[in-house]
Amino acid sequence: CTLSRESSILSPRQEAMTMDGHGRVSRGGIEGALQWAHLDPNEQTSSYVRSLAKRAQEGDTDAEAASVELEGLFPRDGSRIAFGTAGLRSSMAPGPLKMNDLVIIQTAQGLARYCQGNCETSKKLLAVVGFDHRCRPQFGLSSRRFAMLTKLVFLEAGMDCILLDSSMGYVHTPLVSYATIELGAAVGVMVTASHNPKDDNGFKVYWSDGVQIRPPLDSGIASSIVKDDNLTPWTDYDSLLRKREEESSDLCFCLSDPVTTMKLAERYFQCIRSCGLVTGQARLLREDGWLPPSFAYTAMHGVGYQWSIKSLKHLV
Repeated sequence: CTLSRESSILSPRQEAMTMDGHGRVSRGGIEGALQWAHLDPNEQTSSYVRSLAKRAQEGDTDAEAASVELEGLFPRDGSRIAFGTAGLRSSMAPGPLKMNDLVIIQTAQGLARYCQGNCETSKKLLAVVGFDHRCRPQFGLSSRRFAMLTKLVFLEAGMDCILLDSSMGYVHTPLVSYATIELGAAVGVMVTASHNPKDDNGFKVYWSDGVQIRPPLDSGIASSIVKDDNLTPWTDYDSLLRKREEESSDLCFCLSDPVTTMKLAERYFQCIRSCGLVTGQARLLREDGWLPPSFAYTAMHGVGYQWSIKSLKHLV
């Protein structure tokens, strides 16, 4: 995903990052980073930014290294991760260029408002959300947390939302696209970075037709995200998650729907079996002593194993 240099993830009143003549982040830049940390609902990432800012201000031998890292997370030109074709993708870390709780909340808020302003229906809008297994414990960031926050945003916007959750706690990407069509949803979101390195994550968006967003949808959603009202969290999402965690030992704090997910998955495979692509030609080769061909499979950083096994057992 490309990075935009045109708009800041901070609201216009928040200051851009600057460096002084000694390579340290300036007072104004530090304040900008601290303002971002103030909006961030994730205690680990917000504390990390505050610690960097403190070290950058102290002026000791560690100050320059802290300033350089802070400048990398909060560029002086105020740039942010771009929302383009398919959505977002970057490493999981603090700051407006990365994948983290605040970026996810801002993105989901902008997406929800765009859907409400551009979906012509008298029915209550529905969103579908899925996630893979990626996580970065150092910052308390994960696909599961991003997905739960996304659902909370849609609910806060007044939309319905189904969070897909299989018996293993995650789903394969095509199921989100399928469920978006099958359930008549306005939008689908899959939290995954596919084949990217393990510390990366992404926010893939599917429109009501089950297809990844394309022009002009992408630019319209991008414009909605950077509106001031959507850059500031509408509510205390972290407190909402903590309350649910206290009340439930469920993996997704009772935000997901495993039963509906597995029913959708079964219908998904039924569609594949009846689509004409599964011909059964391999069975014609079977003779006494015949053994089917063997091959190696790896899901890499994906979550396709359980679904691939099901496909091979029931579709081949």
